[in-house]
Amino acid sequence: MRYGIISDIHSNIEALTASYEGLLKCNCDKIISLGDIVGYGPSPSACIDFVRKHNIQSLKGNHDAYTADTSDGKDWNVQDYVRNSILWTRTMLHKDQIEWLRQLPYALKLDNLQFVHASMETMDGEYWPYVLDQKTALFHFYLQETDIAFCGHIHIPLLFTYRKGGIVMEMLKEKELCEANVKYLVNPGAVGQPRDSDWRSSSAVYDSSTRKVIPVRVEYDVAATQEKIRQAGLPVALAERLSRGC
Repeated sequence: MRYGIISDIHSNIEALTASYEGLLKCNCDKIISLGDIVGYGPSPSACIDFVRKHNIQSLKGNHDAYTADTSDGKDWNVQDYVRNSILWTRTMLHKDQIEWLRQLPYALKLDNLQFVHASMETMDGEYWPYVLDQKTALFHFYLQETDIAFCGHIHIPLLFTYRKGGIVMEMLKEKELCEANVKYLVNPGAVGQPRDSDWRSSSAVYDSSTRKVIPVRVEYDVAATQEKIRQAGLPVALAERLSRGC
């Protein structure tokens, strides 16, 4: 089975379409989204419809959870521009789309693989920890039951390797995850808002027969997304960051 792994679409339909087509070219049998389908970007409704139409199995990310929340966001631990973006996103969605976001699961176990948006430190939406270094990865690995797991949330394609003696963190590159008595955590990066100084949409392929992971980068029409952000009245910084990949 060849899995296409995407995460952090963030309402960027141009990036999502390009990533999907790129993964199809990689002969993926199934595509899984690790969450944050909405938030930040200008096309939340189109992205939800695309994911549903193409049967992309999806998890719930923090932006999805906040969007489906019924509160005014005062209790969210986010900056004001993030809160305003989420509240704007709500106005762009139909009730059935919001309900669909609400019913997404926080975690998935499939083919002896585990999938989560943030960290297995918590998988109920109480908070959303970032796995950014060896220390934060350690909390995750304590709870990872399988040899290989996937997470998103940080928008950077990384590979964490947990073995006796410590944790190694490196940028994601093509690699066979076959070492005995080792656990791996793969982050495919972000489809719609990369933050590794590379503006191209980021995803990954995992082949369960060879246990090989392959990073995938594709170009998309950044200018079109940026113009939509400006036309929607969203913060200009959300448009500018896309071309910088940060």
